[in-house]
Amino acid sequence: MSDGHKASDDSPAIAPRATDDGAVPSTEDAAPLVAPVVEPPLPKPATWTVRAPEAPWCTSAQRDALLRALPAAVAQRFRVRFARVEDASRTDAAVEGDGVHVQAGGWSVTAAARRGRRHAHVGEWCEDAYFASLTESRGVLVVADGAGSASWSRLGSAIAVDIIGDALEHAPELSAESMLRAVEAAVQALTSAATAMDVLPRLLRTTVLVAAWEPHAGGHRLVTTQVGDGSLVIAHTDGRIHRPTASDLGDWSGEVHCFLPDSDTLPRAKAATVVHDVPDLAAILVVTDGIDDPFYPFAKHAGAILGQLVHGVNAPLTGLAAQASTPALAASPSPERTLHDWLAFEKRGENDDRTLAVALHHTASHAIAPWAPSASA
Repeated sequence: MSDGHKASDDSPAIAPRATDDGAVPSTEDAAPLVAPVVEPPLPKPATWTVRAPEAPWCTSAQRDALLRALPAAVAQRFRVRFARVEDASRTDAAVEGDGVHVQAGGWSVTAAARRGRRHAHVGEWCEDAYFASLTESRGVLVVADGAGSASWSRLGSAIAVDIIGDALEHAPELSAESMLRAVEAAVQALTSAATAMDVLPRLLRTTVLVAAWEPHAGGHRLVTTQVGDGSLVIAHTDGRIHRPTASDLGDWSGEVHCFLPDSDTLPRAKAATVVHDVPDLAAILVVTDGIDDPFYPFAKHAGAILGQLVHGVNAPLTGLAAQASTPALAASPSPERTLHDWLAFEKRGENDDRTLAVALHHTASHAIAPWAPSASA
């Protein structure tokens, strides 16, 4: 600006005067009519990175102590988990999560876990875990979400799913009693693990959600239980999809009042355990809150999710910022990897770890409708 009159922030700009000969000074010598408006800089978009965890998933000393404290079969599973996550040549999939796929007796089971964007951004481990098994005579799905405030919850969730899964795999029959014995075994194992690690049991706290089924009376006997958040739904051969039991939280999402191995775990599990005789079972879907929360209320959206898993993803689900196209699980050469890719959907504000386990009967492709953008979600 020139040496002419300068408008300050607290005084109005003065219009230029005409000279004696009627000429008006040039705008270079005159004050501007209004002060320039300076727009504030736009906020930078959130930047997410993917960092491998620097801290060990489990120290060597803790591993050795846990292997001595856990039952032999579970100790072997834990040894495999440890080897996978500590492998220096691990792939991104091994860090972000993994998956499993099994087929038997007219059923297929697929499960996968994926590290949430928050944990990926700060270089922390996934705190979710799952167990999935299937034989000609029985299927078992268990998912768990380690408490974010518990420093060793990633170990707690892994121990809990393996203990419960192993107990139900080998139970003489599925019943409310066998389910409660499995949960009780997990509580005891977590308590023993805490002693072996020389930490408080609450540092291993985890939720757990379980479904186990077997052929019964021309249909299937399904036994479920839950401690903490997450959701479970079933689909029938006539297309009906519903949540057979209420969450441990009631009707509200995001509040967890009990974990394994708390003192009130067994009463909560007993109250939540239900035996279902289902003549027309087509699918079972079990998820941690990293899936439950983005699609809350989950029972309303579960049909759309099952539609994508059974028939493939051609367009993002309603409310998602982005979702990759993936094939139907049954059509994929690697269903577990396809499910892992499905878990990478983006929804604003939802950055938690994600775990999903699904069991599909051979009737599911006819019972469950494909999802399309025009379909009700």
